[in-house]
Amino acid sequence: MTGFLTSLLAFVVAIGVLVTVHEYGHFLAARLMGVKVLRFSVGFGRPLWSRRFGSDRTEFAIASIPLGGYVKMLDGREGEVPPGEEHRAFDRQGLGARTFVVSAGPAANFLLAIAVFAVMFMIGVGGVRPVVGEITPGSPAAEAGLERGEEIVRIAGREVGDWEQANLRLLDHAVRGDTVPLVVRDADGREVERRLDLSARAELLGEGQFLDRLGVAPFRPQLGAVIGQVESGSPADRAGLQTGDRVVAMNGDSVAGWNAWVERIRASAGSELSVTLERDGTRRQVTLTPEPVEAEEGTIGRIGAGVDPDQPAMRELSVIVRQGPVEAIGSGAVRTWEVTTLTLGILWRMVTGEASVKNISGPVTIAEFAGTSAVIGISAFLGFLGIVSVSLGIINLLPIPMLDGGHLLYYAAEAVKGSPVSEKTQIVGQQIGLLMIAALMILAFYNDLTRLFG
Repeated sequence: MTGFLTSLLAFVVAIGVLVTVHEYGHFLAARLMGVKVLRFSVGFGRPLWSRRFGSDRTEFAIASIPLGGYVKMLDGREGEVPPGEEHRAFDRQGLGARTFVVSAGPAANFLLAIAVFAVMFMIGVGGVRPVVGEITPGSPAAEAGLERGEEIVRIAGREVGDWEQANLRLLDHAVRGDTVPLVVRDADGREVERRLDLSARAELLGEGQFLDRLGVAPFRPQLGAVIGQVESGSPADRAGLQTGDRVVAMNGDSVAGWNAWVERIRASAGSELSVTLERDGTRRQVTLTPEPVEAEEGTIGRIGAGVDPDQPAMRELSVIVRQGPVEAIGSGAVRTWEVTTLTLGILWRMVTGEASVKNISGPVTIAEFAGTSAVIGISAFLGFLGIVSVSLGIINLLPIPMLDGGHLLYYAAEAVKGSPVSEKTQIVGQQIGLLMIAALMILAFYNDLTRLFG
């Protein structure tokens, strides 16, 4: 229950921030263009809170359904415009002003992404050095000659510092279908070039983890079964496990290390286990029952405890990237650009059938990721927020009626033909847009339910 509440709270906070920033972009642009704003609402449906501010008595509201928001402007198409305020109605503005107001929402999301990524880099981003672990025989990684223990140094001439960055860069080249040069450092410290064929887009961009399809796993050192962070209210917490406990045995069988411990926990969903711990030089017995959770491979056990990262083998693989304000802003802009181009590329491959539509996630999966990142720490949550902010900006720019991109499409047509699109065409477009959005939401919910229930 605690995990669910954490995910729910993190999701509401994330969506609240993203929607507020998006709508504030529209609001600020409208004010700059002299358009009168009637209401600024975060959420849809019945208002839970509302107040009026400013000379225009603009209503600011928080509504009951936290899955979006809107800025309502004075508009002759939606009601009567008071005499003397015609010049402040949105529909009376020039093409440039209307385009600016509509574009400002998505633009605000991209600026937010740059900001949160920059703060993330200033706080410090923890990662794992891109050292190669197990290689799947016959996979693209195997055919490229990658070997266990090699560290990826450069991808297509660009330095990489951790697995997250390596994964992002490799995925970007997979979307393009490139054969990409890699420079790796072998066990003797020599730099060797490999060539990785990523042309099989349909395979590499299918359902599941990209690195699994690539045939490479991050290197996992032999770690002791020492407990690190314990989630509040989790099975580990209820059983009395604490940070620093060393797991000695389970049901009378010795536990060799962390990987062996994790495998046995995953295989024991819903089963009561007798666990022997060593704490402060004293051994004690506890009873632990892993909670069943759904994963791609089926039902697995989970206890809500991580490995102690302060072990020599872990410290050798860990990296922390921390930057000053100026450098962090530059890195934030670069990360936003990388996520944007990658997202657009994957969306296009979905349209052409070269990427699985099962990669589309709905609110359930987003909430799960929000909760997980919030538990990991502020940097992880900021990274999650930046990625979703980019996604929200891109989705709103899609040329679908009802979205900002649909309005911009109408304005482009208006610029070409010299007059606004007819009201009848706009009504038909809205109906098509509603169907497209509904279909997208149904697909996203279906994917969420499939992940949850297999």
